[in-house]
Amino acid sequence: MAFRTPEQAREYQKMYVKKRKLAFKDKGICPNCEKNPAAEGRVCCKQCLEDKKLTAKFGTAEPFRQLYAELFEKQQGVCAICKKPMKRPLLDHNHTSMEVRGLLCSKCNVGLRQFEDNPKIIIAAIEYIKNNAGIGIKLKKR
Repeated sequence: MAFRTPEQAREYQKMYVKKRKLAFKDKGICPNCEKNPAAEGRVCCKQCLEDKKLTAKFGTAEPFRQLYAELFEKQQGVCAICKKPMKRPLLDHNHTSMEVRGLLCSKCNVGLRQFEDNPKIIIAAIEYIKNNAGIGIKLKKR
């Protein structure tokens, strides 16, 4: 089939893919992977549904989605530092060695980065908080 413009070729390709997916859907086969039967009451198979959940939760970082999912489950959905539930977990890693440490909430991730991933600075901050109860001046609350 000859096309006069690249736009015509793209439009034909879109229509072809759409018809193909509809044919699989009509047969009860997942239109995404085109091999597994659709889950009961769904259009997609269980594997594709799981992939969609991972993508919704962790974005489309393909090689890291499974790692995110495993760490999220291992940490029971809570930040490795503050132990609060995470809405959008971030993959924490050592910036020198690039070794993955775990999942953190955005606040804890930013905090570590502010302390340059340096345990000495973090320990100094802990000591500062523990040893400085205040100097007797109180600020107004906002």
